[in-house]
Amino acid sequence: MCPAAGGRSPPPENGAPSPRGTHRKKECLITVAKLSIQLVLMVSIGVFAVKKRVVYGDFQKQLVSFVMTLVLPCLIINSMTGAFSVEELKNCGLLLVISAAMWVLSFALGQAVHALLGKTSTARILRYSVIYTNFTFVGIPVFEALYGEKGVFYLMVFIVPYRVMYYLTSEALLTPAGLLRKDRSRKEQLKEIFSPPLVAVIVGLFLYLTQIPLPSPLAGAIKSLSGCASPLGMILCGMSIARYDFKTLLKPKYVWLPMLRNLLVPAIFTALALLFRIPAELASIAITFSALPVASLLATFTIQYDPNQEAQFEAAATVLFSTVFTVFTIPLWAAVLSRIY
Repeated sequence: MCPAAGGRSPPPENGAPSPRGTHRKKECLITVAKLSIQLVLMVSIGVFAVKKRVVYGDFQKQLVSFVMTLVLPCLIINSMTGAFSVEELKNCGLLLVISAAMWVLSFALGQAVHALLGKTSTARILRYSVIYTNFTFVGIPVFEALYGEKGVFYLMVFIVPYRVMYYLTSEALLTPAGLLRKDRSRKEQLKEIFSPPLVAVIVGLFLYLTQIPLPSPLAGAIKSLSGCASPLGMILCGMSIARYDFKTLLKPKYVWLPMLRNLLVPAIFTALALLFRIPAELASIAITFSALPVASLLATFTIQYDPNQEAQFEAAATVLFSTVFTVFTIPLWAAVLSRIY
């Protein structure tokens, strides 16, 4: 792993820098540089494909469905088929606790922002942006590049509380006060919560705990499909960005608020991780998660729940610039973590 690999390297007795630690940090910086280039290239491919009409119509919607229903579950199951480890099992338990606590803190921070900004559409968008990140289409490529399959495994465990709350709270968080929200049946709510990725986490954990081997052809097919998740995720981000007219979104507020969110939220959780002395490996997972861009469905949900066109426009700009800034802020936080841990 890059920032979290092996925790801190013990300093030599003479107080000189550890050669092993120095080498590890250099490797991390190289990984971060490669990640930056990879993010730019993959996102650019998505933008190019839409702008030049290589793809058009409902292709993006269909590709999202394909990735979420088939490719992502394969990645999740593949990341969880390693040898059983009691230490990893304990880490998974701690990650669930950290994730739940982090969601509560993010919600409290979002509520504070919402109250501070006067409960406006900007306040609702920022509240949502503080709580939910793009943990699928950006999170998976980032964690795979920085931490490998083990990092993806930990990410899948970490996001379980977030994924459940994501579907339960999005409508309430983004609907203006006074507007009635549509009631959904218990069956519809359960169907949203128990999406294919979450079911894949349950299946993956079962296989991990029982160590039941999959038939070789099936395991090979799952591994091959899982390799498509990261590049397709970043290409889909590029396709989303290509839908917007970049020049019309260049309002100062639309630019600096996403940048502030990408820098401030991870800084808060870094300080908390150090204060509570969270183990380096788990702290890196949580902090990197908080540094991911705003959830891509923010724009879609705002259109669905808020009739204000200015709010819809601002939500789209927030998603766009938060994702664009990630090309710079994710490597920045990876470098910071390599220094701290």
